[in-house]
Order: sequence, then structure tokens, then C-alpha cells
Amino acid sequence: MKSKKIEIKKFFDSLAVDRNKKISSHPIILYEQEMRGMTAIKLLEVNKGDKVLDIGCGNARDLINIANAGGRVFGVDISKEMIIQARKDLDLAGNYGKRVFFSIGDVCSLDFPDSYFDKVLCSEVIEHVIDIKKALNEIHRVLKPGGSFVLTTPNKNSWYGFERRFFWEGLLGKKWPHPLDNWQSVSEISYLINKAGFNIYEKRTVCFIPGFMITYFLMPNIIQILTVRFVSFLESTLQFFLKSFGYTICIKSICVKNV
Repeated sequence: MKSKKIEIKKFFDSLAVDRNKKISSHPIILYEQEMRGMTAIKLLEVNKGDKVLDIGCGNARDLINIANAGGRVFGVDISKEMIIQARKDLDLAGNYGKRVFFSIGDVCSLDFPDSYFDKVLCSEVIEHVIDIKKALNEIHRVLKPGGSFVLTTPNKNSWYGFERRFFWEGLLGKKWPHPLDNWQSVSEISYLINKAGFNIYEKRTVCFIPGFMITYFLMPNIIQILTVRFVSFLESTLQFFLKSFGYTICIKSICVKNV
């Protein structure tokens, strides 16, 4: 387990520099990240003065939006290089003074008191965690009773998940690039969230780009742009009719604690 955690740290350390630039250069990946981030922040509903924990904050991609909404945000990431990059990106974005704090940490062992946060965001992180149950229990511990928890994670039952399992890893026999990337279905992750002591308030899936193998690797840039425009036009309709099959699962839940 220790060696796997080191491998995960090194993997994300290697991604830290120029991450935003790489995302912005790929129209489909940019669309996916914008849909994920926009939905997560909307579900989180940050109010001025909220104490918010951003788990796996990376290079401050969501943290800046939380701070802009008036929250006091604590960014935690297992990757030292991501935290270094987050500080740099935050300096470029503006002066946030005492509203933003960073620390290197593990979601399975958070260095915060019980019932400390009003809200917690864990976006595109839980799939890279060795012990998901322990991580969710820790999130539950540091949240105040009635506090909001928003989680996003890739959907095993999406078109992406189908291509990954049956074509990329199955038919082609290719190794997935992440050292640990355990995708869940909507029902699977919902079950784990409920078991950890949360009541699910809202769940949806977003982003219905048709897969990744052709769209990522074979489509010319202009076709990617046109694909994004077409899918974005249909996004709300697809969310309604294909509730459990979008690429990214987004769940908002409320922390319940026995008194």
C-alpha cells in the first residue's frame, strides 16, 4: 500500500507543471473540465464566510472559484508539486490574503479537527484513493452536522467507461496511464457515500462527449471544437434523458451525525 501511495504521488507530481495550459490546448478535455468544475461549484453553493475544504485541490482549479464566492478555503493535496503550482497559479489569479490556505495531506488521514468545515469538495480524487471507505469516513468526520459534501468522479457506466473496459484495456490490452484509477457507477459510489453517514441530496451526470479513443487521438482540432459545440447544445437534454450515463458523476450530500 505504501509503495502504491508513493507511485500515485509521483504520478501527480509529474502532471503539476503547465497543467492548465495542456488542458486548454485540447477542446474536448477543456469542455469536460469546465462542465465538471461548473457543476461542482454550483452544487457546493458557497456562501460568504463558509469554511471549505478542497480535497485534491491540484493546481487550484476549483479553489479559486470557491475563494471568489467568498469562502475561506483550505486546499489539500497529496502531491507536493501540485501545491507548489497551486500557489503560483493563485498568485497570478489575484490577492486572496487570508482566505486561502494550502497543505500537503492524505484524504484518509486529514489533519483537521472533528466538525471543522461547513462544506467539502472532493472532485476527481476518490478514484485515485486506495481506501475509499476510509476517505469518506474522514470527510464525514471533519464536516459539521448538516454540512454539504460534493463529490465528482468518472462514471464507469459512461461511454468513456465502456471504451476503457472493453476496447482500451480489453481488446487492445493497453495499460491505463494512472497508477490507480478506480471508476465507480452512480449506484456504487452512492452506496458508499450513504454508508459513510451522508444523505444524498442531489445526483447527476454531466458531459456526453462520445468516448475518448477517436475523439482524443484521431479527431482534428476543428472537428473537436465542432463536437464540443454540438454536445454542449444538447447537454441539458442528455442530462435529463441519460441521467446515469454521462462521463462525470456529480453528487451533493449532507452530513448526518448522531448526537
